[in-house]
Amino acid sequence: MERQAAVVVIGGASLDIVASTEAPLVLSDSNPGHVQCAAGGVGRNVAHNLARLGHAPALVTVLGMDAFAQTVLEATRAAGVDTRWCLQLPGERTATYLSLHGVDGDMAVAINDMAILQRLDATVLAPLRPQLQTARCLVLDCNLHAAALECLLDEPVGPPVLVDAVSAIKCPRLKPWLDRIHTLKANALEAAALTGVAVQSVDDAQAAARVLHAQGVAQVVLSLGAQGVLWSTGDGEAGFCPARAVPVVNTSGAGDALLAGLVHGQLQGWPLAQAVPWAMACAEITLQSPVANAPELSLAAVERQCAMAHSPSR
Repeated sequence: MERQAAVVVIGGASLDIVASTEAPLVLSDSNPGHVQCAAGGVGRNVAHNLARLGHAPALVTVLGMDAFAQTVLEATRAAGVDTRWCLQLPGERTATYLSLHGVDGDMAVAINDMAILQRLDATVLAPLRPQLQTARCLVLDCNLHAAALECLLDEPVGPPVLVDAVSAIKCPRLKPWLDRIHTLKANALEAAALTGVAVQSVDDAQAAARVLHAQGVAQVVLSLGAQGVLWSTGDGEAGFCPARAVPVVNTSGAGDALLAGLVHGQLQGWPLAQAVPWAMACAEITLQSPVANAPELSLAAVERQCAMAHSPSR
């Protein structure tokens, strides 16, 4: 890397195809609705949101040499993300994420084609390691395969690593490297996959967090959906932030916005007690947007959302 980046995001970038119905979903039938395409992928979305929050993140990912890749790259550059280390691979297809949402905005089902991420391996990542060590923090998502995680996490020291668990199927790849993770953001299913603790309540989330701390994770942030977010540190501090009621247009991207908010807090030196409510405000703004990267997201918008949350009239 020719110049130092304060935060480097390494993970998935995809073209997202999001279909939403206009009425309750009827299986085995044609449902009226609308379809939109946009740049996506967990890592890419986090980088996009960080740029909206005033940072200059660098993104490391792999894409095909196709029209989807051009759409993704153009949108990512336009957001203010450094894409010089986004590698395009001949003969590969750009990752694609297809999701179907009901009238309530919640996802009913999704299919991801992320096979190209197997090419984001040590061959690509090893030459970047000296530069990655100079970043103030690294952000990884579990679209990365085991060999990539090993290449990035086998150093005993380095910048703080913040990780998005992505899915219950993919997050077990983290198990050999939990002691290298500074902050882990996961949902209930992902936490259960990593710990064996069925997470249905705040108490369950606290139990899962204790297991993760015992395996070396310094900070744990567990999203319990409509219940709220539990946070916990290896030093014994913990808290629970209830979810605030907002009009939900689309749930896609809310978790990515939450992680971007946590990264912002890390860069500001905030404790989790301060960072988590601020990050939740990022997610709330995103929930109210029809797209995964809310155009309305900004430092000023997050501060307004936080102020509204503490207003006596709410």
